[in-house]
Amino acid sequence: RFRTAKEQKAVLDGLAEGTVDIVVGTHKLLQPTIRFKNLGLAIIDEEHRFGVRHKEQLKNLRSEVDVLTLTATP
Repeated sequence: RFRTAKEQKAVLDGLAEGTVDIVVGTHKLLQPTIRFKNLGLAIIDEEHRFGVRHKEQLKNLRSEVDVLTLTATP
């Protein structure tokens, strides 16, 4: 959300092409339109809109990518 649309597109293109090795973002990274090719690590800040559906998507993502999830929930 702190990047321009052009910068966001460049990152998303890099994720799909495999030129991005590490990505830090919110649950937006779990949208079905986001494609990963050879991503090594995803760091996801859960924020406050992170739910069960998102956690299920994380489980699917873990088979391909190492995932670090940041949460404020105790």
